[in-house]
Parts: sequence; C-alpha cells; structure tokens
Amino acid sequence: MTKSRNSRSPSAKWSKPMFTQRFSPRQTRRPEKIRRLPGRIFLSSVWAIACLAAADLTAAPSAVAAEALREQRYLVEAVSNAVRAFAFVGGGSGVVISPDGLLLSNHHVTESSKRWQVRIGGRFYSATVIGNDPRGDISLLQIHQATNLPWVAFADTDHLTVGQPVLAVGNAFATAEMFGDPTVTVGIISALHVFVGGYSDAIQTDAPVNPGNSGGPLLTMDGKLAGINGQIETRFNQRANTGIGLAIPANQIARFLPALRAANGGNVNHGFIRGLTGNLKEEDQHQNGAEIKAVRPGSTAEKAGLKAGDRIVMLNQYRLLNYSRFLGFLGTYPAKAEVSLVYQRGAETKTARVTLDTFAPGSLGVKFQAARSLAQPAVVERVYPGLAGERAGLKAGDTIIKYDGKPVASLMELTFHIAEADHQVDDVVKVVVERKNGREVEEKEFTVTLSSAFDLPKERPRQPNPNQKKKR
Repeated sequence: MTKSRNSRSPSAKWSKPMFTQRFSPRQTRRPEKIRRLPGRIFLSSVWAIACLAAADLTAAPSAVAAEALREQRYLVEAVSNAVRAFAFVGGGSGVVISPDGLLLSNHHVTESSKRWQVRIGGRFYSATVIGNDPRGDISLLQIHQATNLPWVAFADTDHLTVGQPVLAVGNAFATAEMFGDPTVTVGIISALHVFVGGYSDAIQTDAPVNPGNSGGPLLTMDGKLAGINGQIETRFNQRANTGIGLAIPANQIARFLPALRAANGGNVNHGFIRGLTGNLKEEDQHQNGAEIKAVRPGSTAEKAGLKAGDRIVMLNQYRLLNYSRFLGFLGTYPAKAEVSLVYQRGAETKTARVTLDTFAPGSLGVKFQAARSLAQPAVVERVYPGLAGERAGLKAGDTIIKYDGKPVASLMELTFHIAEADHQVDDVVKVVVERKNGREVEEKEFTVTLSSAFDLPKERPRQPNPNQKKKR
C-alpha cells in the first residue's frame, strides 16, 4: 500500500533544518551584510508558511503552493493598505477612517493637548481633537488640509468569531516614530465581550500589542477595522505584551461617531438606565438573563415598566447571559440612544423601549485639600474655572458642612454621601459651607448644578525641586 503524506511522522517532516550554512575555520573574507526584510514582507512570509502547514497535505504540491501564494498576496495587500492609513500621534498611534482626514486614536494618547502634529507615510499634518470619549477611551481628530487620504473601512464586529486571525498595526515602543513604517503583528481573537474598566465590550487578542500601539488599528484579514487597540494586561510591573491585548470594537465606535463629530472638542457621554439595580450573583445557577434586583421610584427604569424580579433577556439584537453582560452591551451606546429591551416577568414576555440617560458622574468642579486624617474637614483648595463650583459661587477656603441635606463632618463623610447619592451631570444639589470673613465665620448655602467628573482637568504630578534641600 502506498503511504500517504498524512501518514508521515511529524518529527520526520521537521527533522532537517530549513536553511543551513557552513563556515570554514580558515575562512578569512568578511561575511556578506545581512539584509533586513521589510516587516510586512516578513510577516506575509510567516503567514504563508502557516498556510502551508495548515493546508491539506493530501493535495498536489503545486495546489498547496498556489494557495499559500494567494494567501500571501492577500495578506500583503491588507497590510499595505493598513500601513498607508496609519498615523503616528505623539508616541502613540492612530488610523485614518475617511478620505477627508477623520482620525481615530485613544483618549489617553491625545488627552494632553487639543492640537497635534501627526505623520502619515512620509508627510506631516496638523490635526485637532474634535471629540473625546473619556470613558470609552476614544478620541476623534480632524486632519487639516486633507484630501484623498488612504483610509480603512469598519468591519461589522457583531460577526467576529473567537479564533479569527487579526492584525495589529502600531508604533510599538516608538521604534518607528520618526521615519520608519509602523510595526505589524499577527494573532487571533482570543475572546469577545470582555469587560475591564471602561472597556465594557472589548475584543481580546493575542497579537503582540505593546506601549506605543495605543490608538492603532486591530484589523481583520481583509483589512477592515475591527477595533482600536488600547490596553494590555501586564505582569511583574513590566509594561510589555503578555498575550492579552484589548481593543474597543468598531461597532461601538460607529455608534459614537455622530456625537464625536458634533462635540466641538468636548466630551461625549455613554448611556445608562437610571434607577436600575441588578443582581450580579447567579443565585439560580443559570445564565438566563439580567435579573433586576431593585427599581428606584420615579426613575427611568420605573417609567419603562421594569420591576424588581424581572429578567432582561435581550438588549436590541444581543442576547443577555447575566447582568454583567447587560451592563457591558449597554456601555457601547451613547447617551440619548434608544434601545429595545425584552424581559421576562414570570411566564410572561414583555418589551420596552428606553431612551438612555447620560452616564457622567456629577462633580462639584472643585479640588479638596488632601486628607491627613479621617477627621480632615472638606476644605476646598481650588475651584476649577467654568465648572459647577465656580458657576454656583464656591471659593477656595470654603468648608463644606452639608451636602444635599446631609451633615458633613469630614472629607471622608462627604465622599460617602456623594457615592451614595450617585448624582449625574446636571443634577441639582444644595451645598452649605462655612466661609471665613475676617475674624468671623459665616454659613452660606449654594444651589449647584453639577458638572461632569469627566470635565475635571487632569492633575499633573508635582516635579521635585532640584534646588530644594532634603530634610534630614
């Protein structure tokens, strides 16, 4: 009987090295300079070898080779298109999504400035941040004087599958920031619907993603945008890839694009349903929907007809396993979006349409003096310009003694009251303060319309004074 190729021993197949080179001890001439292959060509060669390994070995050698070459050409084209649409943004990354110069990056890449100089290919452009999504970690920029730029289209991320191959393009460790091409790495989708912090429905990939990749594209093999790379999981305090990278999915970004384009440089907000408290424990030992634990009277949840004990099983087209998955999907929609819910009440199935509230934790728009003890009073150190406290009339040096009708004896107690109230942007609260007026202390009451916590300026750490002598 003739032995088929499939019956070969795997060890026999790989027993000999693919390339060998022998050197004589007496050789005196200098070895030839090794040429470095462009990253995308090397990647395509690796992918072609993988295709050969995965091919049907019972097929004719010519057919296997032809298929591998087709896969190689397909990959090279996808990588080439992605590299042309890639943008270097500071020490991070970005990708062009329209020929007139709309550019996506991470909020944590661009938050330090509204204006950037970006490089696409060998040309530099000026770009302005036109919208931010701090919670979702997305920033939208407009490139000035841009026409007919290379760009990438969005993939439909609802149809991604675990195990699907993907490409990550970025400025890893800023190695190509000045003159080189971006790095391109390949991997698979390891998981979908990952909920970590503000990334409520992330794509997880094992494609190597490192510092500098932030803001860059995660692409399907046909060159479409699957997501924006933004986070990596690290070990031992080493900021390097460990096989877990997270990307914000393209469908989520697409839902926010209209609001981002209209934000005029400001922030956009995510949506949520006020007054809804869910049960995060699977008490019945089944993943059969998002169980509602409580509904606050007069809230959006109550007005939608929801009650404690209901179980939400669908949010738009998404089937829900539990309350965490419900929150994850909900976090991919902007404020004021309308969503459809299907829920079960006993043996009855009901539906509801809900316009989402704005998820933007309310803030007084002030900075308090650092607490040096548990009894530290809530003393205002700074009032941020243009935010709630300044608009209401609060001043530095005020001590808050009552918040929303509740006595405040310390900064710690104020923190508890604010967390318990769960106030959002534009909520109105009464604040009573003690204010020094010469030698006298007078009480003043203010009506404060809360601003968004996302509008608070990012405090930069104080730099040590090299001329200041250390205390002994």
